[in-house]
Amino acid sequence: MKQFTVDRPVGAWWPVHGPDVDAAVDHDGGAVLDGPGLAGTAVFQDLAGRACGPLSRDNPEHRHVTDDPTGTVNTPVEFSSSRKLLWHNENTFAAQWPRRIAFACARRAATGGDTPTVDMAAVYDLMDPGLRTRFEDAGVTYTRRLGGDLGLDWRTLYGTEDRAEAEAACTREGAQWRWDEDVLVTRQRRAAVAGVPGGRRSFVAQVLHWHHRALDADVRESMVALMPPEEFPKDCTFGDGEPIPDTAVDALIALCTRLEETVPWAEDRVVLLDNLRRAHARNPYTGERRLLVAMGRAASHTEAGRVA
Repeated sequence: MKQFTVDRPVGAWWPVHGPDVDAAVDHDGGAVLDGPGLAGTAVFQDLAGRACGPLSRDNPEHRHVTDDPTGTVNTPVEFSSSRKLLWHNENTFAAQWPRRIAFACARRAATGGDTPTVDMAAVYDLMDPGLRTRFEDAGVTYTRRLGGDLGLDWRTLYGTEDRAEAEAACTREGAQWRWDEDVLVTRQRRAAVAGVPGGRRSFVAQVLHWHHRALDADVRESMVALMPPEEFPKDCTFGDGEPIPDTAVDALIALCTRLEETVPWAEDRVVLLDNLRRAHARNPYTGERRLLVAMGRAASHTEAGRVA
């Protein structure tokens, strides 16, 4: 990814260099910006708004930072620091997909903690042709159990204690839903492939965040000891309900591992990504780190699924 140096206030720098950054993101799927103070919350919010705006607000999947009054700057999703968070295109299981996402490093970890990316257009090109066609034709159905002992609670996700309001939110998102006592079970079918600049196509399904095969073996074994796989907080199948084979997940992990690229974090470094071109991950780390996240240019999954 092309690297840029921001050597003056964002408000003066972006009107001059922003078109070059946009061109780099369109060409490579991302860009790296370095400059003093870029990871300050207000400065990052300004930069992200210019690069990724309009920004999404109050994302329930992420925790909002307390020093941002706009509700558009968040921290990364909470996940064990001792494990690798696998590659994913942000929120592509949802009705609205952010087209762009920005990360800023305010404090790097003592060791590890980098954010590798993978060019998912290359993954699409190199995927087994039969599997690629299967995903392209059928899409992916994501099943979520909101509530219970594991995973996110429906009250947190939908910001309400009212079941009818949660049901209405599911309907607006095009998700099927049912109640299992106090657990809200949702199913939503989404495209697995999206168009990206240059007429290419990119694999954007969040299989490696939802399929049980992608869990670390010890985590999967512990969960199986507690419940059958169909009661896991998350699961995914092909869009028509047929299981995605474990071998397909293994092949995707191997392909992403081979294609992974890492730009090491440095304080005040910002990484901008085309969220439908590049998936991101997070390496294990020790020590404290502080990253900021903002995302925007929302498109519906049907719009994003068209060829750019």
